[in-house]
Amino acid sequence: WFPFSDEPVLQGSWYLPKISGPTFLFPEDAPDGKWHIFVHSWLGIHHYISNSGIVWEPSRLMQIRGTSPYIFKDKGTYYLVYERHGGRIPFVERRGGRHRSAFVTASHVEITSSNDLVVWSDPRTILDSHAIVQSLDLPEDIVLSSPRIVPIDGNYRLYFGAMFVRMQDSKERSTRFMYSARASDLDGPFVIESHDALVEGLPNDPWRSLASGNFSVVKGESSYVAIQNGYYWDRVRRHTASALVLVASNDGKTWKMVNNNPILVPAETGWASKYLRSCDIRYKSDEACWYCYFSATGITKYGFERESIGLLIGKDPTLRKTLPQ
Repeated sequence: WFPFSDEPVLQGSWYLPKISGPTFLFPEDAPDGKWHIFVHSWLGIHHYISNSGIVWEPSRLMQIRGTSPYIFKDKGTYYLVYERHGGRIPFVERRGGRHRSAFVTASHVEITSSNDLVVWSDPRTILDSHAIVQSLDLPEDIVLSSPRIVPIDGNYRLYFGAMFVRMQDSKERSTRFMYSARASDLDGPFVIESHDALVEGLPNDPWRSLASGNFSVVKGESSYVAIQNGYYWDRVRRHTASALVLVASNDGKTWKMVNNNPILVPAETGWASKYLRSCDIRYKSDEACWYCYFSATGITKYGFERESIGLLIGKDPTLRKTLPQ
C-alpha cells in the first residue's frame, strides 16, 4: 500500500472545512463512464464527479443532514445508504408538506435508489435506533454510523456502527461498536444477527485498543476483507491516534488482522497528521490493484480543523510483472 500523493485529492471549501466518509464508483461501474464520489459535511451528503479520480468537480448536495454514505450497485440499480439524525438546518432545509414525516430527529439509516446517479427516489428508513436499543441493550439516544450493505446468499447484510467514544485528550470521537443485521429485501426489515458486537476496541491490541472506528467491507467468493480505522494510544507521541488496518473473515462476523502492521498511520506533519477517520476500499480489476479513498485531519485553517480526502493504492507484489533486465 502506498499513498497516491502527499496532498489530498479532494478538499472542502471555506464553509465546508470538513468532508468525510468517502464512498466511490469506478468509471466502468457508472452509467456516464466517469468517477463518482460521495462525502459528507456538516450540511449533508455531497456528490462529486471526475474524469480521472484525482480532480473532482462538485455535482450537487444529495441529502441534507446525511452522514456516512455508502454507494453500491445491485441488479442494475444504484443504492445510496447513509445515517441521518438531528433537527432541521435553518435556511437550508425547509418543512415541505409531503416530506413533513421525513424530519426524524433520532438517528436512523436511510436508503435511496437511482438508475442514472442523477434522479434519486425518496429516501426510505431501513433501520431505526429506537428499534434496536432494547435488543442490543444500548442507551436510548445512541447514534448509528457507517452503514454498509453487502449482498450475501440472496439476502443482504447491513453493517453499522453504534454509539461513540470520545478521546480523552481531544474532541475526537469514534464509533465504539460494529454490529450487523440481515434482510431478504433492501427495504427491510433488517433483523439484528447477534446481540454481541462484531468489532470493538481491544485493550491489548496496539492499533485498536480504544475504539473500533469505521469499517469498509468487501465480500469475495469465499471470504471477506475490510479496512478498519481503529483508534489507539500512540506511546511515542503520547496522544490518541488512528490507523488503517487490514482485517479478514471467513463468515463476515469474526474478524482478525491480516498482519501485525497497519496499512497507514498518521503522518508526522501535514493534512493527515492527526486522525484517519474513514475510508472506502474497492478493487479495480483492469489495473489489478485496490483503491482506498480515506479522510484524515491534521491542520487548522481560519480557526477550523480541516478534514480532507486522500487516496491509497494497494498492489499485490506477486502480481507485478518482472521487467526485463
